[in-house]
Amino acid sequence: MGNQRKTIVALHGAGMTGAVFGGMAPHLLEHSFRALTFPGHDAKADSALLHDIAGMAAWVRSRLENGPDDVVLLGHSMGALAALAACDAPQVKGLVLIGAAAKMPVNADLLKTAQDTPNDAIGMIVKWGIFAGHPQVGAVRTVLSSIMHAANPEAVGAGLAACNNFNDGAALAKAVKIPALVISGDQDKMVKTADAQAFAQSIPGAEFGVLKDCGHTPMVEKPIDTAHMLRDFILAKIS
Repeated sequence: MGNQRKTIVALHGAGMTGAVFGGMAPHLLEHSFRALTFPGHDAKADSALLHDIAGMAAWVRSRLENGPDDVVLLGHSMGALAALAACDAPQVKGLVLIGAAAKMPVNADLLKTAQDTPNDAIGMIVKWGIFAGHPQVGAVRTVLSSIMHAANPEAVGAGLAACNNFNDGAALAKAVKIPALVISGDQDKMVKTADAQAFAQSIPGAEFGVLKDCGHTPMVEKPIDTAHMLRDFILAKIS
């Protein structure tokens, strides 16, 4: 299969930062792992928020320019939509989408709360996004909450609105020309497993993987299992 060492570029979801992938990185040491943080999400950085998926995809493409030509784009939720929209960049050789579907409408109450009182919205996402039956549910929720509260509070509303307004998923999925993997938690309350599976089936040749007893944030809830699924995909499908 050739050189199996790849550059994994990870894109986070709404209101998060690249830190959300921290649990996966130690289990992918055979690859170069880069978790990006979208503009405006880092509370300490002076950058403007991006308000649509197309703008996020353009930013991702700019970050890939003049870089390695063996990139596997890994995206979660909002980041998965951005990865899908940016995967036609010539550097991208594989695509992994977590917790995503062709359309990702956001609960109206959550969207309004995210825009009016973002800290309350973070609490809702942490509650709904983590499987309540996780054996360490309290610790996992604390990790995700800490990451989101450290981000720019305006980012969660902007990111959720971008997902809600995105209508190009079906067309972009059909146009994918590289190996792809869609991963879903079987207890995901934010993007149903059936919708994620239908999404995978709409991407030519894509694989679909399900993580048992896992919610919307596999990279936090089951980082080792998620990393192994990604590693096996790269080994089998990307030369």
